[in-house]
Amino acid sequence: MARPRTFDEADVIARARKAFAETGFAGTSLDALLEATGLARQSLYNAFGGKRELFMRAFLSDAAEAVDAVESIRHGADSPITRIRSQLVKVAVEHGSAQAPPSLFTKAAVELSAHDPAVASTVAAAFETMRTHYAACIADAQTAGEIDTTADPDSLGAYFCAVIEGMSTLGGSGVPRATLLDIGLTSMAAIPITDLGRDHLGTDDGDWS
Repeated sequence: MARPRTFDEADVIARARKAFAETGFAGTSLDALLEATGLARQSLYNAFGGKRELFMRAFLSDAAEAVDAVESIRHGADSPITRIRSQLVKVAVEHGSAQAPPSLFTKAAVELSAHDPAVASTVAAAFETMRTHYAACIADAQTAGEIDTTADPDSLGAYFCAVIEGMSTLGGSGVPRATLLDIGLTSMAAIPITDLGRDHLGTDDGDWS
């Protein structure tokens, strides 16, 4: 009769995510992974199959959360153009000066995408979904009369995906909040905002420094 598990699978995956995000797949030894998760070697193999399999479980979990974080830009009581600016401010505030925990999604994208097809396809699909969310918000802003209808939502969606993910990466390397805020708010100049959009954004944005 099989012995019942004495660990919480979700907790193990969360601990593995943290370990891999800090030192990468290659830089995380099996011994370090066992120490981080609290698993015995045989328990890891029995439950997950091995280091690679546990890494993929952790990576897919982090990728899903990265996409979910962007999906919020399509919802909310604020106007679409305000939600775009709020997302830029949020990323700057959360990631400035390496305040946010390391991202396994970003770490794996940089470390493994060039030679790992499974990671590469997951990263590509995640970024495409993120781009779609940003593009949908741009289109909503056009419908609301906040952005000129001649603008290309898909191009602007890809642009903001690149800007915001770049801000997160820079923040993780220690770039301060004020610099990230400057990058984010300056990027708004790429949008052909209408008078109504400027009115919705307002002039009193507060002290974000």
